[in-house]
Amino acid sequence: MREEVKHQHLKALVQGNEQSFRWLYDYYHQKIYHYSLRIVRLKPLAEEATADVFVIIWKKRRQLDPLMPFEPLLYKIAKDMAYNYLKKIAVDNRLKENFLNQSNDLKNNKSGEIIFLEKEALLAIHEIVENLPQKRKEIFKLRYYEGLNNQFIAQKLNISVNTVREQLARARQFLKKHSS
Repeated sequence: MREEVKHQHLKALVQGNEQSFRWLYDYYHQKIYHYSLRIVRLKPLAEEATADVFVIIWKKRRQLDPLMPFEPLLYKIAKDMAYNYLKKIAVDNRLKENFLNQSNDLKNNKSGEIIFLEKEALLAIHEIVENLPQKRKEIFKLRYYEGLNNQFIAQKLNISVNTVREQLARARQFLKKHSS
């Protein structure tokens, strides 16, 4: 029943129904906020990133396909927004200091500086990944960004599992070569 209601609201959103947009916002807001917070680690930035996700959804509502799963799209947009805010952190010294201070309180006892360096390394890897050939990049992102297994990637892209393995191996070689 809940899926049917979500589907009806998504169909209405595509048509520009503001009440359906509000319903979807209310339903997903907390999930997207907490997901963004896990990435950016700062409540104000997570709030901004979450708001941006829903702004994008509203602006692109006519391009949405009500038959496609909506939640994965939200998480993808949220991840992209969160990484954009992490880039801002890398540029803005004041935000860097706040990020390091907040990160010191993390449960895993890593220092904020180590976490910041890890985030910068991830951004550097992301830039290298963007230089991969298109199909290889797509396979790499599905595997390592989305966490999909090789079998699922092969099915999704209509290629063999061996092709997925080979492309991932080549992508890792490329990363090693260009990250040194």
